[in-house]
This record gives sequence, structure tokens and C-alpha cells, in this order.
Amino acid sequence: MLFLKSVLDILILVLLIRLLIRPNEAFFHPVYRLIYRLTDPVLLPARHVTRTAAQGVTLTVVALAVLRGALYIAIEGRTLASGLNTSLQELLGLLFQGYMVLWVAAALGGRGYGSFLVHLMARALVPVDAALRSMGIRRGGFVAGSFVLLWMAYAVASLVFFSVLEVQEFPSPSLLARALAHGLLLFIYLFPFPGFFSLVIIIGALLSWVSPDRSNPVVQAIYGISEPLLTPFRRIVPHLGGLDISPILALVAFQVLGGIAQQLVASALRAVD
Repeated sequence: MLFLKSVLDILILVLLIRLLIRPNEAFFHPVYRLIYRLTDPVLLPARHVTRTAAQGVTLTVVALAVLRGALYIAIEGRTLASGLNTSLQELLGLLFQGYMVLWVAAALGGRGYGSFLVHLMARALVPVDAALRSMGIRRGGFVAGSFVLLWMAYAVASLVFFSVLEVQEFPSPSLLARALAHGLLLFIYLFPFPGFFSLVIIIGALLSWVSPDRSNPVVQAIYGISEPLLTPFRRIVPHLGGLDISPILALVAFQVLGGIAQQLVASALRAVD
């Protein structure tokens, strides 16, 4: 069950990344080409019923999410509605955390550093920026505005799925509070180990010991995310005789502050209940 679920999760994640890649770019960029090669066989059935590549990817992601829900039904004995709700909630959480990774990278490092990551980031955030402009929010408020917009979008979508599929009743304020709290927790989980940002910092620190090729697109992506996270810590504690301890400080801070933040959110949620 865990293995099959992990495979489906990886396929869904890679397919979502593919949505941000233009077809002609796969011929010139090694990472994009690898993503296309991995996902082309999975997309074959959808090509017979969809008109565009984007529609095929979207349909395949939905089909994989339904298949994952079927696993919950078959193995754990859940009802159809409960299995689908769990799978869709996980898909929403994956999307939300993916956007939060891009949001943190954009907020700390801007959108101007090199590597293929910046192009994916810009394309992923285009609809978010457009929504903020339509609400009259100026460019200076995009960082805070995009976080609130993504957070609220996740909470509302999660609430709708849960209300329709799980409880089958009109959503209550307490359910909305739970959805908002869960969104905050998903964001917080990105920082403490084994969260995404802690893993990226560890990988970046390990790469620094072997002098990696900085022109490698994967290395660029790792440093493009880890370096902005480490910059505030390097301002506090400089290099000590050539030894950079900022990764250690960052990991400790993420672990401590992440644990405190989780407790605060849990306490606030208990107060609401």
C-alpha cells in the first residue's frame, strides 16, 4: 500500500511539474527532457480523449488521484466517498505545499536568480499574480497577498471536498477553522526535519563538500532554494575560519520554531473547538 501510494504520489508530482514546461523546451533542457520521458507512457491513454497536452496531464492527474482513492477503498475498507475525499485532500495538500515552496523561494530570493527553477516559479505564480491584480493589490503587496490567497484557496477547496464527500452537510465555521489550521500546519511541516526545506539544506551542505558543477540544473535548483534560506543565518554568524555553520543553525531553528508553531496552531484549534 505504502509503495503503491508513493509511486502514485511521485507520478502526480512529476505530472504537475510537466504542466509548467513548454513542449519545445524538452528538446533543449536535460531536466525537462527527463520529465517528458518519465511521463509520456503514463499520458498515452489520455491522448485519445483530450485535445491538448495540458488537458491530458490534468485528466491523468485526476485519474491517478481516483486510483489512489480506490487503494484506500480496497485495502483499508473505506467507503467510496471517504476514499476519494482522502485522496483529493492529499492532492490538494501536495499542490498547496508545492506552491508554498515556490512562494518561500520567491519571497526570500526574488524571481531573478538563474536556473530552470525561476522559469517554473514564474509560470506557476502567473495565475496567483493575475488574481491579486484583479483584486486591486499592488505589486508591493504580492508577497503577503499571494500567501493569503493560496492559504484561503486551499482551505476552501479542502472544506468543500470534506463537506461534500465525508460529512455530507453544509460546512460549519469550525470546519473552516480546521481547514485553515491544517493549511498552516502543512506550511509549517515544510521546515522541520524531515520537511522539504530541511532536506534541501542538508543536500546543499553535502554538495558543498564535493564541489559540484554549478552549471548542473539540479544543483542550481538546490542552491536556488537553500541559499536564500541560509542568508539570514549567515548575517548573524559569519564563516568561522572557512567553516559555514549556517546550515546547522537553520536546521536547529527550523526544528525549534517549527515545533513551537505547531503547538500554537494546535492550541488555537482546540480553543475554537
